[in-house]
Amino acid sequence: MVRIAAHGVYLRILILALMMGTLISVGFWPQTLWAQIHRAPIVIKAKDIARASRYPLNFYRLYRSSADGTAVPIPFQIDEVNEVGDYVLDQGVQPNIKTSNGYFDHIDELSLMGDDVGPKIPPSRWNGPKPQIVFEINFQLAQNSDESVKEGAVYLGIFFSGAPELSTKKYVVFNLDQDLIKTSRYEYVFDKKNYLVVKHIDMLRNDQDPVRMIDSSTFYMKADLKYFLTVDANHRSVNSSLEAYKTGPVRTIVRVNFFYSFLNLNFEVGMYTEVSFFSNSVILPAIIYNPIDGTKNLNDGSGFYYGFGFTKNPSQYEFKTNMDHAMDRDKGLLGLLRARPLKALYWASLVGSDSMMYVELRPSESMLRENNVPKVYLDNKSFDELKSRDNDDILPLGQSPVNLALAFDLTKFSKGEQIMAFQLFFENRKDPKIIEAFKTLSDWQVKIKRI
Repeated sequence: MVRIAAHGVYLRILILALMMGTLISVGFWPQTLWAQIHRAPIVIKAKDIARASRYPLNFYRLYRSSADGTAVPIPFQIDEVNEVGDYVLDQGVQPNIKTSNGYFDHIDELSLMGDDVGPKIPPSRWNGPKPQIVFEINFQLAQNSDESVKEGAVYLGIFFSGAPELSTKKYVVFNLDQDLIKTSRYEYVFDKKNYLVVKHIDMLRNDQDPVRMIDSSTFYMKADLKYFLTVDANHRSVNSSLEAYKTGPVRTIVRVNFFYSFLNLNFEVGMYTEVSFFSNSVILPAIIYNPIDGTKNLNDGSGFYYGFGFTKNPSQYEFKTNMDHAMDRDKGLLGLLRARPLKALYWASLVGSDSMMYVELRPSESMLRENNVPKVYLDNKSFDELKSRDNDDILPLGQSPVNLALAFDLTKFSKGEQIMAFQLFFENRKDPKIIEAFKTLSDWQVKIKRI
């Protein structure tokens, strides 16, 4: 069995395809840096704040400053990444905690939530011991043509001794027995039969009962190989298991192992990927590995999609996107409506009366060169109108219980390794300004100085 790691430093829902032994997993890792009113996760690599790295993990504490200069502890966590690029996960049936070196260094990651970022005011008052070393981590965004600036800061304290207790706040909780991720904004339930898809996603608002937003998800792949045969697969074609996980106050990371047996041939492809869950987002960093050249070996009509069954009819949301639509009934399911200039960021948003979802994908440079970009599929039917379609069946767009999907043309996947960044944001309120802010996440800059 060939085992390929699909990992990285961003959110991951798994998107999967197989072409003659090709298994494709799609995810993304956000380079999200935002302050104060921003509601996204912030993930910083140790090498990007090298002056503050190199110390044992338990030496660190994180603070924001109040208006009067009082240091306020905030939730954070440090996730180690080992020498082979995997997260160090301490729980599950196959933890790899032995690969930890116990230090914050190299490409280890410091995570916090953007709405915990405070003003750029160096702390002058400490309710407890003062760190022996304090670093200011500044986040800054230049805006518009007038170069107005938004900024905020957090303060990273290093204690050689006498470190205070950590903040007791938890933004993410993982219940392994129920396969449930619960945050202040949503509940995400894995499909127990296959961890590559979600059973359902419910939105949470204060003390009200959860409101079902997504009833299920699925993926589908059709690989029509020239001079050979056609392969169809979906999430039920793949075996998966939850191999290991780590859960902290800011982020839960789960490693999912999966493999596919190709028809009746004695050939298996195995992969794994690591999915990161934050209080309002799911991050899927992934490597797309293609052992054959789809541009030469696949016929037109070969394609792949990952789709959701939204409870409501999508027409009940305000839907916006900069992607072309996947369904062109004159040219087949994955035909193009029209050509548009290529973009570094592809996104879609649904804004409802009490909840929102935003999805973005960042194709690699090689994918952009090959015009290998996502398309969006939208079907204005509620899940009640679609649920008669069996989600266990291998079904193309228009026949499966999916009313929103992201689709790719597999004939545009060349041979080799390609990287894609994919992220979902969920919000349990209506505020289109938050959606617009999500689009600027990669524009934030981070600077560090010792104070």
